[in-house]
Amino acid sequence: MFKRIVCLRTASVTSFHRLRVGLPVKRTLRFCGGKPSAELNFEDLIVSLNKASREPLNLPREAEIVQNEEEPENGKSKDNGNKVETISNVCKFLQSNDIEFEILKFTKNVLTTCAQCLAPKSLTISRFDGSVTCQVCDHSGSFMDFKHEVYVRQQRGTFPRPRRTVGFVEPDETSYQLTLPSGNTIFVPTTSAPPPPKADTALMSNYDDLDADLYDRVSYLNLMSEHERQERQRKLEQYESMRRLREEADKLSARGQPANDDSSPPNVAPQTSSVAPMSSQVDPMIRNIWNEAIDLADMRDVEDQTVFLSLRMLLGVDRISLDTLSRFHVKGHLDSYDNAALCYPRYKGPSGRTRPPYGLKIIRKVGDQMEKENYPEPDEFGQAKFSGIFGYHMVTPSDRRIILTTNERDALAVYDSTGGMLTVALPKAERFDHSVLPFLEDFESIYLWFPSHHEKFAKEYASYLNSSRCFIIPKRERPIELVRDNREKEINRAIREEAVRVRGRGFRSMIDVRSELRDEILNSNSKMLGLTTWKRFDALNKYLQGFRPGELTVLTGATGIGKTTFLCEYSLDLFVQGVRTLFCSFEMQEEKILKWMVVQYSGLPLYRVEHHPSVEMWLDRFERTKGDLIIMKVDEFRDKSINQIANAIRDQVVSAGIQHVVIDNLQFLIGLANLHQDATSFEHYNQQDRFVGLMRKMATDYGVHVTLVVHPRKTDATDLDIRHFGGSARVTQEADNVLAIQKRKVDEGGKMRKFLYILKNRHAGRKVESDTLEMVFQRPTYTHILQERK
Repeated sequence: MFKRIVCLRTASVTSFHRLRVGLPVKRTLRFCGGKPSAELNFEDLIVSLNKASREPLNLPREAEIVQNEEEPENGKSKDNGNKVETISNVCKFLQSNDIEFEILKFTKNVLTTCAQCLAPKSLTISRFDGSVTCQVCDHSGSFMDFKHEVYVRQQRGTFPRPRRTVGFVEPDETSYQLTLPSGNTIFVPTTSAPPPPKADTALMSNYDDLDADLYDRVSYLNLMSEHERQERQRKLEQYESMRRLREEADKLSARGQPANDDSSPPNVAPQTSSVAPMSSQVDPMIRNIWNEAIDLADMRDVEDQTVFLSLRMLLGVDRISLDTLSRFHVKGHLDSYDNAALCYPRYKGPSGRTRPPYGLKIIRKVGDQMEKENYPEPDEFGQAKFSGIFGYHMVTPSDRRIILTTNERDALAVYDSTGGMLTVALPKAERFDHSVLPFLEDFESIYLWFPSHHEKFAKEYASYLNSSRCFIIPKRERPIELVRDNREKEINRAIREEAVRVRGRGFRSMIDVRSELRDEILNSNSKMLGLTTWKRFDALNKYLQGFRPGELTVLTGATGIGKTTFLCEYSLDLFVQGVRTLFCSFEMQEEKILKWMVVQYSGLPLYRVEHHPSVEMWLDRFERTKGDLIIMKVDEFRDKSINQIANAIRDQVVSAGIQHVVIDNLQFLIGLANLHQDATSFEHYNQQDRFVGLMRKMATDYGVHVTLVVHPRKTDATDLDIRHFGGSARVTQEADNVLAIQKRKVDEGGKMRKFLYILKNRHAGRKVESDTLEMVFQRPTYTHILQERK
């Protein structure tokens, strides 16, 4: 239920529409500039609006208006602010209203019909914040506004009906399985490929299940052989058809046209299938400037050629060929004061040089200064509307690789030096822009060439674009700088040989998630405060003061005491606050680790039957946490040496910007490395020392916090001490923090209680070597309560 205040003088049309359709909301009347009238009340206003309306009043079902997200069963809501719709609720709403939709292959955003312009497959619903953006009419807003507009159009009968059944399709390798909060499982088709034709049901069955009157073994095998032959033939035909389409697309692409062809290429669709046809509205200022501009290659006046050559030399694009400038539709413009400028157009799809672009960046020389203009101009609220991408008009359906730069000159330099490699310039430079995601959906490889001081922004872009397909080019010089220094060959070498994959093989990532920029610690005070503090274990903040980068923490405890369970919650507390975490479990499978974390995150025993309907909702919330959680796939590292495992972890830390590395545990890691070798105890100790030294060096060099689990030596002593750690003394010498979990009998005849000891605290200095921090274990939710005893 909502409470609104309606001003009779300033009430908007939208407010009257919502009143007229009879939304079940409470409202309070307020009058502007006068005393309230006792005769007019809310019910009278409703009656008057209904009489004035020509349309019949059809009261909607409550379920069709707003799908409120179910709250946890403990009665406490996790989000007290603005509610963000989960992907489950979005798909449930669309499926229940028979609206066609798809789950995009890489970003996992939802693609559906726009409720404003009714263009199919044009509206993108973000899985991160629930915002909606249309690539046709440029409409943007929240998912709540989209649902209201859908309802109003359905009442009027103007919303298009689907041409096929939505939601429940035959599952296959191209489908995205989704369990709704109601418990139903649907398979949403992705945009990666059309579903294969449905085969005979007999072929989908086992031989033992077939009717003996219809089939025997020989006839069944013959039927299977025929089916496989037909499948091979179908795939060959599909491949051949796709090959012909790609060849035709390449011939008609802007990169394959002659430089003086002004016509727009016909029958060429945009690269991404998620982008619908473009809107025909162009800003009048852009149209006027574009009509006055002239192609640099078509200039005949000697004075004009001299002026623009001087401007190009000043900007460093004089070494860029005129043919490249022409293919990017870069033009020259003179204002009324004869100030020369270069015009960089932005597009949303294929276009010819004579057609006005949707956006325009102008670099103009005024006197001795350079000025920049962007069109269309921001609105009255200072918001700039998305107006396309520089270079996107050259995208074809056959393109599978693209290079992203932050500047138009860099894009021109890369294209000119690589012989026509597809390159575009992001409209907001290094700043992230949600509007570009739908235009990059279908590319299989995305290279990000950002300036070296903007590398953190490149990693943020990679997180949104799905880091498994992203490469970062770690070159200190920008492409335009290499061109100006006559080092064009290094551009091609940097792309093909020096690019670093953000997420390498052998590592798994939760598809999320919002990547937080790693905090740079510049002085000792900021280092003491650290990246963040613990929310679940507030008592740790009193002693450790914070979670600091560049440190090594060692955790020990007896077998079965709960080290891994505590470590899961310990790391969960950090990565939900934005700390990018790499979890390497050499003792347990990654599914088990993630199960514990999800249960700990929800605070509910999700493994029980009564909580199964809410599992998908909590998985959605878990994926949308601020930090990036990457799980090491242990099977990829069997029979690898200690150096190889340490180097793989280090490479992943560098490429993905990891801030916290968890290793559980040291003894199992050494055993995995010596799985088929006969190593003595002395060799085991040496390998442990070498690995701890490599982790210490990685923490210092890259500013990452490493948490390492080490089993203690077997001892008859009641209390654990630093000398009881497994391996040599180097483990505790290299560690900045040493934590130990141990059980103690507090009094005679009492139960065993669990305590956390802080045996070493190098920076904060405070140690706990007595029964001060008691760990109370909550078995249903796998969580601990850390209580400080006086």
